[in-house]
Amino acid sequence: MTGTAQLLESVPFLAALELRDREALARTVVRRPFRRGETVFQKEEPGQSLFVVERGTVRIFLPTPQGNDLTLAVLAPGDFFGDMSLLDGRPRSASAAATFDSSLLVLDRQAFIALISSRPSAAMAVLGVVAQRLRETDEMASDLAFLDVGGRLAKKLLDLAASHGVQQRRGILLDLRLTQEELANMIGVTRESVNRHLSEFRRTGLVQTVGRKFVVLDSDGLRERSEASAG
Repeated sequence: MTGTAQLLESVPFLAALELRDREALARTVVRRPFRRGETVFQKEEPGQSLFVVERGTVRIFLPTPQGNDLTLAVLAPGDFFGDMSLLDGRPRSASAAATFDSSLLVLDRQAFIALISSRPSAAMAVLGVVAQRLRETDEMASDLAFLDVGGRLAKKLLDLAASHGVQQRRGILLDLRLTQEELANMIGVTRESVNRHLSEFRRTGLVQTVGRKFVVLDSDGLRERSEASAG
């Protein structure tokens, strides 16, 4: 299997394809470099492609009228985005920008549709991915409504540990370089609020910071903090 086909396998509904079909799609993929801070696409732009992060990191965010972006996710190598526009061809529902020098694989919608029309198993996998994305959106709305800032922060750190965590002797290293402002944008609060609660988490032994990376020292403690907030 080629390296490109392996990266495409990280996309759930492409993983449902037979290897020969993934290899066929891989031959249509274009590799595009992006500099740190460069926009990949903007909300409401026409969308006809899916992106897979090969190298670097990409931030997915919603611009707000006040100028404070709401970060939805920070994606690392192997992660994908733009799948909704790949599926329905409609404008982008969020914006994306490289947070470090990055290399992205771009899969065009036309090639995908030509293949998936003959693969019912892949079509079912697509429905599963869409359903999961809807569940995640509902969960995010619920967090904003029912969790206080500390609870939201605790839950977000646990989510990042699950998706980008590397188990180490002292705890789980979040293998992403995040500023406090980026973390604040993810949960819809100010940087000052995040700074205050992170100080509390450090003081109580829940997390530790190493440079611009976070280490989760006590997952159970963060979970209790989040659940107490919801109660």
